[in-house]
Amino acid sequence: MMQQLVVLVVAYITIVNCLPLLQNNRLHFTPSSGGESTNHINEINDALNKAPLFTKQFNKASPLSTLECTACNVALDAALWKYRTPNGTYPGLPGFIITLCKYLKIETNSVCEGMIHELQNETLFLLNKLQLTGSQLCGLIFPTSCPAKDLSWNNNKWVVPIPKPHKVKNRVLPKNSKELKVLQISDIHIDLLYKPGSAANCKEPLCCRDNTREVGQDKVTAGYWGTAAACDTPYWTLENLFQRASEDKFDYIIWTGDLPAHNDWSQTREGQIKLLSNLTNLLTHYFPNTPVYPSLGNHESNPVNSFPPNYVKGANNISWLYDALAKAWSPWLPQDAITTVRESGFYTTIVKPGLRLVSMNMNYCNTENFWMLLDPVDPNGELAWLVKTLEDAEDNGEVVHIIGHIPPSMTGDCLKVWRNNYHDIISRYRDIIMAQFFGHTHKDEIEIQYNDSSLAHPVSMAYIAPSVTTYTKLFPSYRTYSMDGNSWKVLDHSTYTLNLTEANTQGASPIWKLEYSARAEYNLTSLDLNSWHELYRSWINNSDQSKSFQKYYTNFYKGNPPNKECDRDCKIRFLCGIQTGNYTSPC
Repeated sequence: MMQQLVVLVVAYITIVNCLPLLQNNRLHFTPSSGGESTNHINEINDALNKAPLFTKQFNKASPLSTLECTACNVALDAALWKYRTPNGTYPGLPGFIITLCKYLKIETNSVCEGMIHELQNETLFLLNKLQLTGSQLCGLIFPTSCPAKDLSWNNNKWVVPIPKPHKVKNRVLPKNSKELKVLQISDIHIDLLYKPGSAANCKEPLCCRDNTREVGQDKVTAGYWGTAAACDTPYWTLENLFQRASEDKFDYIIWTGDLPAHNDWSQTREGQIKLLSNLTNLLTHYFPNTPVYPSLGNHESNPVNSFPPNYVKGANNISWLYDALAKAWSPWLPQDAITTVRESGFYTTIVKPGLRLVSMNMNYCNTENFWMLLDPVDPNGELAWLVKTLEDAEDNGEVVHIIGHIPPSMTGDCLKVWRNNYHDIISRYRDIIMAQFFGHTHKDEIEIQYNDSSLAHPVSMAYIAPSVTTYTKLFPSYRTYSMDGNSWKVLDHSTYTLNLTEANTQGASPIWKLEYSARAEYNLTSLDLNSWHELYRSWINNSDQSKSFQKYYTNFYKGNPPNKECDRDCKIRFLCGIQTGNYTSPC
């Protein structure tokens, strides 16, 4: 969100609050009213007058170009030209963005100031290092309507070497083949400033907080146990979830990232570390004898989405976070896993004899991690490490579960070239990868990888767990899995949800109810890859006699969908979101 503000503020000038006019064959911005930002807009006009290239770009815009793309390209080119010094730095740019953000009321004053303050070191470093153009920056914020093909992560078609299949050792058979029970917790987004009775609809990106005192015209206020709005999780609700879940016996827990709240503009590195320690201690308190296998979310860093590769030193170096992760996760992981956590935020470990778990740092494929522009080729060598890990697992007769935060989907937040390499790796080692588990979207989803656009040959299955947070307009949830103790395949999964409408009723107690179990809900005899594939094909071919797609739609939103029914266009979007792989999508 913070990275986007830099572009949005300037683009907003032309899209909403300023009218771009051609005067004497030059582009001219007219502010909607006077004020402090008028001087800045006059400066942009001056830049345009001295740089006819910008007006030419505006005049030559293709009829197919969108308004947001043309406005963004012209305005950002002008702003960068105006504030670039001879040595390639942009010292005046942050103040310009803050002033316009306030004047145009894109966010509150505190959000404008806080977000730019958080972001400016990273942004100015990358602008100076890469000398990005306005059109390239616009391609970052409007990748569909304003693509920038010359961005390094778009035009660099690197490939990670993958060994060919060969004869391997027989599988390691477990001594105890009892069924396992596993808990997945994802996207907690704990808000330590959550305040019952505060405004649920406010002027800031995150509401239901101690500092959102103005209740809107709709009179909606924050409920005690949480609110299905732009609000995050109260501490006591998370503790109640842990208390309830701890009543069951789990063989291990997978914890798939995103711990902090969505107040990205007012966070600090020290605060992120304290929260990591706090939540780790809370989880250990309720599950003292249960192994926990975490993965890193995109919100754990500061600024949010900021995960530079290891060669970036100085103030922007990421070691402050990876060192904290290594310390927090050390009670659960062996020393060799802690070593790679400290280096790069990913690791592998043996869960049970014959079962290997791989925890990916999916921030190296994050489209909002702009550090990847420096060198997008396999950042920190993670995919090469994954190949080596899977090759060793295959040689040793092990099977593998992969966990991570951001799913490698076609319609999500994972860079295409990284995602394609990842899918090639999964396809090569498909016989030993029993399942993948992700979070990030806050929704309850499945993802099926295919070999090609015919969607005839499924490769692997990924489960995307629903979030604990209510952000946005959702009920809190958690997920459990039953797994075969011999094959390590998923036998079934169950989702538990806290209905806030009921829980926030005066005198009521929170009850985490079983929302559904997958096999019964979708009438499946098993949760193997082919069963999911056949179900998905029935949705595509409209042969879904049991109306299970409508159930999937409702479960996607954790029982609280925005509309009762999913119409044809809605269904197409959902079906396109399920398929993934290294091919051109038919969607």
